[in-house]
Parts: sequence; C-alpha cells; structure tokens
Amino acid sequence: MTDRILFAFALAVSLCFDYGHCWEPDLMFSLGINDDHLVIGARGGFDPKVYYRVLDYPYTARYAAIEKDFEEDPGRVLWAVHYPFPRYLYSAMVAAPDSVYVDGKGDFLSMEGEGDLGMIPPRGLKLPAEGDSLATLSPNSMRRVWRGDAAIAPLSAFDVIVRTLIRYRKWYADRWDVDRISLYIDGSFFRQNRFHELTPLIIALKEIGFRYVRVDVDDSDDAFRFRSMEMAHREIYRLTGLAPQMDDPRSFRRLVAPSLKMELAKLHAMEFLKKFNNDIDRILGEVTGLSKADSDKPSGEVFIPWRADDIKVRGSRSAKDVLETIRRRGPELCDIYNNFLKKKSGFDGRVVLRFEIAPSGEVVRTAVAYSSTGYEEFDNAVMDYVGQMTFGEVEPGSTKVVVPLTFYQ
Repeated sequence: MTDRILFAFALAVSLCFDYGHCWEPDLMFSLGINDDHLVIGARGGFDPKVYYRVLDYPYTARYAAIEKDFEEDPGRVLWAVHYPFPRYLYSAMVAAPDSVYVDGKGDFLSMEGEGDLGMIPPRGLKLPAEGDSLATLSPNSMRRVWRGDAAIAPLSAFDVIVRTLIRYRKWYADRWDVDRISLYIDGSFFRQNRFHELTPLIIALKEIGFRYVRVDVDDSDDAFRFRSMEMAHREIYRLTGLAPQMDDPRSFRRLVAPSLKMELAKLHAMEFLKKFNNDIDRILGEVTGLSKADSDKPSGEVFIPWRADDIKVRGSRSAKDVLETIRRRGPELCDIYNNFLKKKSGFDGRVVLRFEIAPSGEVVRTAVAYSSTGYEEFDNAVMDYVGQMTFGEVEPGSTKVVVPLTFYQ
C-alpha cells in the first residue's frame, strides 16, 4: 500500500514539473463585455475598464474607446493614427489587428478628442511625416509611411483589448492555458440582437492565437441565457473555428460578468463596514451605559481609494504619492463630514474632485466634478479643504488629479 502511495506521489510531482502549472494559479483569461465597457481578467485580477461609445458607420457600428476620469463622467472619444481607407473601413468591420499604428513601446498614437464628448479630432494629434517608420499590432509589421499611408480616426475599444491580450499572451507564453479565454457577455447583446456587433472582436481573438473559447451570458432568465450561450458558441465556431470549452451550457455554474463582480464586491464591503460600525456603537453603548442621545452622535466615515488605478493623475507626479498624501488627511475629512451631519443628518454620497497641483506642491485649482450628496455646502467645504493640501515639490510641470471620495454612515 505504501509503495502505491509513493508511486502516485512521484507521478504527480513528475507531471507538475513536466507541465509547470501545478505550482501557480492558472491564467484564467476572461473578457467581460458589458453595455458600456470591456474588461480583461487574468490570474484572478482585472484590468481597468475600457469604456466605449457606439458610433454608427455605414454598414457597421464602431465601438470607439473613450477616456473617463470617473464612473459618471460621460467621457471623451480617443482618436488614433490608422492605416487609411479602404483598409481602415475593412478593419472597422473585421478588426484585423493591422490598422492602428503604435510607437516603439507598442502604445497607440492616440489623443483625446476636443469638445465636450471628444467628437472633434484633436489638433495636437499629427499625422506622421513621410518616411517615418511605424508598426501596427501585427508582428513584423514595421513599415515606412508615405503620402496617404495614414489617417486620423476614432480608436476602437476592440483594438485596446486586442493590444492588451497580445501583451499578456507574450508574457505568459509558456502557460498551458494561454490559448483559452472565457467571454462573459451581458444579456442585452442578445435581447437587442447586437451580438453580431462583436464579430470584429471575436475574429481578432482567433487572429492573435486563441484556440478555445467559453461563453457565459449574464441574464436573469436562465432559459434565455442557455439559448443565448448555445447560439453564441455556434456562431463563434462558424466565424473562427474556435472550439468551445463546454459539454452542455446547462452544466455551467451561474457566473456574473467579472466587472459586475468587482462592483458587487465594493458594495458588499461598504455594507460590511456600515454594519460593523453600527455593531461597535451598539456594543460600546451597552458596555459604557451611554444614553441614546450620546449614541446618536454623528459617526460618519470617508472611503478613500486604496489602489492608484482608482484615481486619475496626469503629470509629473505618481498616482501612488498623490493618494498617500490624501489618505493621510482622511481623519480631517471625516471631521468635516461629521460636523455637517449635525446640520443635516442622514446624508451621504460620493464627491469627485478635480484639482491641479503646482510643481511647488500647492493646489492651484479645484472643482467638484460630480456629487451625489445633494448638499452643495458640504461639497464646497470638502473642495476647499483639499484645495489647502500641500504635496511635495517636483520638477517643473503641473499635475492634474481626479479623485473620488465616498462619505457614508
């Protein structure tokens, strides 16, 4: 018996060394496709969302990437340098990853558009000079650009996703599941007959090297969900030959799109904090014998983002340094909130601030970009306090910051 156990153990160890994926988590590539954004998941984490706006083109709809400073921001369209018509029009329909020029680092030659929604091509985005050497997302695509070889057009959100997936597949090329991906698609794409609009992205998955795909549909009607999943797998196989990773869609575990999971996790965390604080107040009241009047004193809290990716920083400063300075002022922001709760009990909400930091570290411009508190006097008090903060000195060059602050009881 002992010999059999040792043999089984030796066999398992041998397989782990041969295939290399027993000692670290699988990649679990996933792509969440929602009504207004796309998001990539890998190794249990998720990239920032890629927001888009649907622009109507002849015979197709183009998912133009937009830049947003915060969730409620309508965003501005991103423009990029493309290979020109007719190849550009062809690329808009089939998303061949050979239409958008990139620099030596693989980043798009792109810029936010002008106007409120960025629908006007930016004047600062220039066409390359004749004779310049540029590449696209395709391997070995470096070429010299001559007259008529470049045009400025909206950047596709699909291209942004394809670029990121290409990078990930290169980084994890030795992993066993690098050619597999799961798609989590919002049910609205099927209810509104919009699944065909995803064709360019699906074809691009095939072109960059994926061989297997799994589809799950986020919809509360299980019967509709199963039918949509079956149809999606058939259509994907017809378009690309990508093999489905499934036996029967009814065997799938109910999943929510990755980005929705993240939002739900945030909400649950906030609810947990509220409940925890209420329980602590109740217990302290019972132990110390505080009167109800004492226990009803304002006990507001402020949630400041933990991750640097949750704020927008443009300029010479790092998001991490800016966030650390703001987080150190958390107690003072709580004091402001509690003082206003005495005037107007029960209010809460989110305040998104936009401000600029001079090289000296002083805040020179502040504005409330968005608020859901319904209390303008409080919003202005928070803005004024942040406007008095000082940050460290840096080399010449101002820094623009957008940060969300959530106030709750």
